[in-house]
Amino acid sequence: MKKKIIALVCCRQNSRGIKNKNIKNFNGKPLLYWTFKNIFKSNLFDKIYLSTDGKNISKVGKKLGFDVPHLRPKKLATSSSDVFETHKFFFNKLGLNDKNCIVCIINNNPFIDNFTIKKSFKIFKKNNFKFIVMGAIPISTDQIFFRQMKRYKSLLFPKFKKELIKSQINRKDYKIYYNTGDIRWGKPSWLINYKDFNKKISKDGFKFYEMNNMKYHDLNNLKDWKEATLKFRNT
Repeated sequence: MKKKIIALVCCRQNSRGIKNKNIKNFNGKPLLYWTFKNIFKSNLFDKIYLSTDGKNISKVGKKLGFDVPHLRPKKLATSSSDVFETHKFFFNKLGLNDKNCIVCIINNNPFIDNFTIKKSFKIFKKNNFKFIVMGAIPISTDQIFFRQMKRYKSLLFPKFKKELIKSQINRKDYKIYYNTGDIRWGKPSWLINYKDFNKKISKDGFKFYEMNNMKYHDLNNLKDWKEATLKFRNT
C-alpha cells in the first residue's frame, strides 16, 4: 500500500506574544493563508490538515482549503501544552500511523515556502525516510559558546563553560546550526513524544535543509511581526 503524504499545521487560539497571531492580517492576508498557499503550492501532499481549538481559526482554515476534522481538546491548547501530545491525539483520532503515512509538521510561518518544503522532502526521500528532516540555519560560533549566559540572582554565568574555557582568541569556526523547528518530516511514531524525539535526534542526528537566514524570520512577538512583515515584502 502506498503511503499517504500528510501535512499538519497546529494553531492554538490563545497564542502568546502576538494576539490572534494565526489569523492576524500579515501583508494583506491572514497569516494562515500564506502557510496553506506554500503547502498547497509544493504539490506534495495527499492531505493538508489543520489542528486547532479555535472556532474562528477553524472557520478561516476551512475557507482557505485546510481539512479540519475536529476541534482540539482545550487541555491540548494551553500555553504549557506539549504539541507532541497534540500530534499523538491527532494521529490516533484519524488512524494515522507508520504503515499508512509519512508526515510533515509545519508551523504557521509564511517563510516556510514551497521551495523549502519540496527541498526538505527530497532529502527525506533520498535517505529512504530513515532520518528526521528539519530546516536549519548556520550561525556564528560566538552566538553559542561565547555569548549565551544563564542568570543566577544578579549575576550572569556562561552557559557553555567548558567550551568557553577551552576557546582561544582566534576562535575555530565550528559548524554550528540553529534548528528553526518550523518544519519536521518524519514517521508518525517519531513525532508523538517530545522526550523520545529529542533522544532520537541526539542518538541518530537528523538530516537538514539549510535555510537562508535572509529569507527566514521567527514570529514570537510584535517586534518580530513588524520585522517579518518588511522582510517578507522583500523576499
